[in-house]
Amino acid sequence: MKKICVICQKEFVPETNRSIYCSEECRKQGRLKTQRELMKKKRQPKNVEKTDSQNANLDSGNRPKKKRNLLQHYQKLKKDLLANEEQFGFKGLYLVEGIDIHEENFEQLIIEKIKERK
Repeated sequence: MKKICVICQKEFVPETNRSIYCSEECRKQGRLKTQRELMKKKRQPKNVEKTDSQNANLDSGNRPKKKRNLLQHYQKLKKDLLANEEQFGFKGLYLVEGIDIHEENFEQLIIEKIKERK
């Protein structure tokens, strides 16, 4: 049974079924080739990490999303914090912009304070 060498593409009669090289010279070249490919793969992730860290300011995916409806946002925040207090049976002091969340008109006071800042 004849096989074709992976390196030089010549036909040869293999000594074992697993042989893929025709000579010791082709075996050395094949080993060097696979070692080069392995080292390229090992070096590649390091290059990717460097480019990511160098261009950190260009990534806009990490920016917080702009809250379009502030009233709904602060109502949800108040509801979540009060639910958390109820769950653990503990009344805490939560200040947002210097206003306690336990006040009845908490959301309106926050929005007024934000408008004053602008």
